[in-house]
Amino acid sequence: MSVGTSSGRTQSAVLIPVPQADAVVGRWRQQHDPVAAAGVPAHITLVVPWLPPGEITDADLAELDEIVANMDAFDFQLHHVDWFGRRVLWVAPEPATPFLRLTTLLADRFGTPPWDDEFDEVVPHLTVAHASDGVELVPVAADVSERLPVACRAEEVWVMTGDGFRWSLRHRVKLSG
Repeated sequence: MSVGTSSGRTQSAVLIPVPQADAVVGRWRQQHDPVAAAGVPAHITLVVPWLPPGEITDADLAELDEIVANMDAFDFQLHHVDWFGRRVLWVAPEPATPFLRLTTLLADRFGTPPWDDEFDEVVPHLTVAHASDGVELVPVAADVSERLPVACRAEEVWVMTGDGFRWSLRHRVKLSG
């Protein structure tokens, strides 16, 4: 596994950190998710890529704050494991609706479709592992499944920026409530 952004380029992301997941997925993410080793905590992505890191202005962050400040914090569970193909293992949050609502609001406001509009459907998820070089993730999926569900609370939205090698926290805003 090589450390870095998932695309290997500079980019920013808007995400909800999920620290409650670390006890279940933390060690697997460190071993099998390049962005974890590059400094991104367990999270559910709202929009990636967001704005080019060098072009994020104070006005952009103030707009983000305005959107997020009007949204209530919410409870959810990390409910079950699933796959994108057989190469990406992830955990599904339930309910998914609050994540989709935030994604839509942010993408519409900033003109930044999630994943550059690469996928027909946005699926809120917490990535656990990427298969590479013959790594078998079925045992990882079994371990994680046995430890679910996990009760979680979305309380903050973070903007993180990556330079292709490391990610850093650029901005954070609390959800209301």
